[in-house]
Amino acid sequence: MVAGLLTVALLFFVVAQAAVTRSGGQSAADAAALAAAQEAADHFLDDFLAAADRAAAEDGDREEGEDGEDDGENGENPGDEDAGEDEDPGRDEELDEDLEDILDGDDPVTGPACQAAARLAADNDADLTACELAGDRPGFHVRVETHDTVGNSLLPGTEDRTATAEATAVIDGLCRLDTDEEPDEDGHIRLSCDEDRNWSIDPGDADQLPEARDLFKVYLED
Repeated sequence: MVAGLLTVALLFFVVAQAAVTRSGGQSAADAAALAAAQEAADHFLDDFLAAADRAAAEDGDREEGEDGEDDGENGENPGDEDAGEDEDPGRDEELDEDLEDILDGDDPVTGPACQAAARLAADNDADLTACELAGDRPGFHVRVETHDTVGNSLLPGTEDRTATAEATAVIDGLCRLDTDEEPDEDGHIRLSCDEDRNWSIDPGDADQLPEARDLFKVYLED
């Protein structure tokens, strides 16, 4: 009877140890998925600020051109003035589309994101075995395998048995490009964001630029 009770106790220990190993694996998977999504969000921010710089430069070039036209007005043919009177090129529509695509989280970077996932998996005693885009939503799905095993027990094979776990992290854009009005004369990029957190971004003011968390929300998908 004592031997039977000991066997039951050891089996419970194996079950508990397996649960601990699985829990550690899930924590590693969650951390890896979040790391991948956050890395992609950081790259989106860099791309957005670079595109905002280009937009501001275009606005500045256009204003300089308009000033030059004003300076030469007295020497121009009236007919030429009328021909350009109704033309207002505004900001490049293609550039606006680029900004909107970035804010929507289109085409997240995979290389740096999955490298970040691998680092976080390793920090949590696991190996990253899969890292891929999360289907139709911006984000990443990862799979990890733990370094730890269930350990030695009466059950055969447990000494080499690891745990695997999967997780998905999603990137949600919080802002959209405000194109309802004409671009600001000062070249600022205006964003309408969730919770009425709006931005008027001057790419030249490094102290007032948004962070990735201001433009994107990263979270684990249930």
